[in-house]
Amino acid sequence: MKDCVKIVLSHGPTLLKGHQTWQMNEINALIWPARLGIGLMSPKAYAFTAKTTAKYNHLKKVPGHEAYRTDLAKAAQAALKKQGIDIYGKSWKKAKVKVTPGGK
Repeated sequence: MKDCVKIVLSHGPTLLKGHQTWQMNEINALIWPARLGIGLMSPKAYAFTAKTTAKYNHLKKVPGHEAYRTDLAKAAQAALKKQGIDIYGKSWKKAKVKVTPGGK
């Protein structure tokens, strides 16, 4: 997480290190653990999202099965696994991030 925050800070963010660290920690909690592995959405979750989006008039029609694609994510996962990277986040634990005055 520290490396990600460093990258963000090197690009001149509006918010300071404390806030960026807290924010990254919260985003990670939405991602990990990933039952199907990083980058894959379950077909059931995809269908729900597509139907809900269409229902509230943000799509003209519900996309078909051709819009749900997993081949690229699965190829990326295979490459990461070969490098010994845990694509499921099994060991990930949410950090305790102290909120600092002014985000410093």
